[in-house]
Amino acid sequence: MSSLFAAIRQQLSTKSLEHPRRWALFLLDCLLVYGSLAASLAIQSGRMQVPSTPPWADAVHLTLLTYVGGLVIGGLYRWDVREMHLAEFLRAAAVLLIAWVGAMGLSYLVAPEPPLPRSAMSIFGLLALVAILGSRAVVRHVLEWGADSPHPPHPPPDPLTLHDLVSREPVRIDREALRNDLSDRTVLVTGAGGSIGTELCKQLTALHPFRLVLVDISEYNLYQLKNTLRNASFEGEIEFCIGDVRDETVVDGLFDRTRPDVVLHTAAYKHVPLLERHPAEAFRNNTMATVHLLRLCEEYDTEQFVFVSTDKAVEPTSVLGATKRLAEWYVQAATSRVHRSIVRFGNVFGSQGSVVPRFERQLANGEPVTVTHPDMERYFMSTDEACGLTLQTLLFDDAPVYCFEMGTPIKIDRLARTLVRRWYPQVDPDTMIEYVGRRPGEKFSESLVMPYETSHATPHDSIVGLRGSAPHSRTELEVYFRHLQTLSDSSGPQARLRRALFADSLETSLDDVSR
Repeated sequence: MSSLFAAIRQQLSTKSLEHPRRWALFLLDCLLVYGSLAASLAIQSGRMQVPSTPPWADAVHLTLLTYVGGLVIGGLYRWDVREMHLAEFLRAAAVLLIAWVGAMGLSYLVAPEPPLPRSAMSIFGLLALVAILGSRAVVRHVLEWGADSPHPPHPPPDPLTLHDLVSREPVRIDREALRNDLSDRTVLVTGAGGSIGTELCKQLTALHPFRLVLVDISEYNLYQLKNTLRNASFEGEIEFCIGDVRDETVVDGLFDRTRPDVVLHTAAYKHVPLLERHPAEAFRNNTMATVHLLRLCEEYDTEQFVFVSTDKAVEPTSVLGATKRLAEWYVQAATSRVHRSIVRFGNVFGSQGSVVPRFERQLANGEPVTVTHPDMERYFMSTDEACGLTLQTLLFDDAPVYCFEMGTPIKIDRLARTLVRRWYPQVDPDTMIEYVGRRPGEKFSESLVMPYETSHATPHDSIVGLRGSAPHSRTELEVYFRHLQTLSDSSGPQARLRRALFADSLETSLDDVSR
C-alpha cells in the first residue's frame, strides 16, 4: 500500500494535474467512482446505502483508492479533454479495466471472503466505465461548443517576409560586373520554374545575357515563368524548354542545339520526408542528373557550371542530403577545363512547399499550425538574397564551394508563433500550435560546412569560400555510382540503396553491395 501511495504522490507532483481544468476532472472522477460504487451496492442489495463499518468500509476505501490511483498513474489527466479522440477513449477504457481488475485482486488479498459481492463489483466496473468516459465526452462537447473558433481576418494579412523576423541589410550585388560578364554568353538554367529558378531567371533578365535557355520538367511551371517574365525588358532570346534533366537523350540534344556557356543547375527533388520513401528517384534526380550535366559541360566546352546544393548535404541524415552530398563530391572531384563551383545555403523563406506557405494555408483555414518539435531550427534566406549571391559567385574563382552568411538559425516554433499573432492577434498562440513530432530524416539543426572544409573570406562580405579536397576521386565515385544505379534499378526493397547512399567509406559499402 505504501508503494501505491508513493506512486500516486509522484504522479500528482508532476505537471499532469497542474491545470485547473484537470483538477476539476480529478475531483469529478472521485465523485463518479464513489457514486458508481454506491449505486452498484444499492442495485445488489435493494437499498441505497454505502456501508460505513469494517470490513465493508475497508473494501470501499480500497476500491476507491485503487481506481483513483489507476486514473492518475494511467495518465488520464495528461490529455487535454478537447484532444480526446477515439484512440484516447480506448486507452482510457483500458486503464479503467485494469483498475477494476486491480480492485478485485486487492480485495481478495485483503480478505479471503471479500465483503463486496462479485455481482456488485461487476455492476460497479460497468457503471464506472460508462460514467467516467461519458463525463469526458460531455465535457469535450461543452468545451468545443462554447469555444469561439478563430475566424481568419478579412482581408488576410500580408505574407510574412524574412525581414519581419530578422533585421538584415539587403545584399550587395555587383550588377555592372555581372552584366559585362554575361553580355555575350548563353545561360542555361535547370529547374527554371521552381522557387530558386524563377528568381534566378528574373534577376538574369535584368543582367541582359546574350541568351537564356530555361528548362523545367513541369509545363505549368514554365507557363507561370513565361507569364512572370512577360514584362521583363529583355532584348535577348529566351527559350522555354520542357525537359527532364534525368533524360540523357533530351539533355544531350539541348546542349547540342544551344551550346550554353554557363549552366546554373537548380533542378532537384527537395522534400525530406517524401524522399525517404523514394531513394531511387532521389538518386537519379539529385545525383545522376548532376553527373550527366557536368559531363555534357565538359563535352561541349561550357565555361562555368554552378551546382546549387543545400545545408542538408553536410553530415546528412536524410536521403535528400545524402544524394546532394554525392553530387557535391563528384563536382569537386572532376578534373576539366570547366570552371565548377557549388553554392550551399539553407532554407529559402517562402519557397514552394516550404514551411511558411504551409503555415499560412493552415491559419487561413482556421486550423492549428503543425510544428514538428519546439527545438527545431533552420537557417533562412530570402529568394532574392540566395539568387543574387549565387549569381555573384560567377565572378569568383577562389574556392570550389561557397556558402552564404545566413545569420543565426530561426526556431520554427518562433516562426509559427509570429504567424499566429499576425493572423489572430487576440488568440493565445499555444492554442493554435500542434506539435506532431520530428519527421523521418530531419535534424534539429543544420550546418553549412563539411568537417573536412576550411572557410576563408571572399571579396563579398556575405559569401564565404570553403576549401577542402574531395574525399573520393572521380574514378572511385563513377564505380560506386554504377553500383548505386544497379540498386536503384532493382525492383526489390530499397533498404540497401538507402544504406549505401550514406556511406562515408565507399570500399566498405561496395563490399556490402557485392554480398
